[in-house]
Amino acid sequence: MEHILHYAVAFILLAVAAYVLYRTGLDLATTDEPFATAAASAVNGVLFAIIVLEVMRTVVAYFQQPVLQLQPFLVIGIISAVREILAVGARLSLQGSAHAPSAPDVRDELLVLAVNAAVVIGLALALVLIRRLGGMTDDRLNG
Repeated sequence: MEHILHYAVAFILLAVAAYVLYRTGLDLATTDEPFATAAASAVNGVLFAIIVLEVMRTVVAYFQQPVLQLQPFLVIGIISAVREILAVGARLSLQGSAHAPSAPDVRDELLVLAVNAAVVIGLALALVLIRRLGGMTDDRLNG
């Protein structure tokens, strides 16, 4: 029964990712917004689909090895933080082209950028450490 539920979750996640990609492509092709706004929205949609697919891949990997795997979640966190960085950058660029944003708005957005950059760096370091420690454990067992 547990495997059936995991397969159902994986299928639903795949369907969500496919739908997001479909809507992203459709919105990009049929929008009346300026291209820069539409492109930023499309990148956001594609990155969201990648996040959903990473979660699906984690569920599928659980079938092969029924152990909680940390690495995929770190990758998902990195992609999510990068997605937010790109969204903030796009907002600032689009805001700057329409009208000059206020100093508090820029300060808030820069703070969001800094926090997300720190998250990316922290998660990337954690990912490197986990991979290195995993390699050390494998070498000790084989040596």
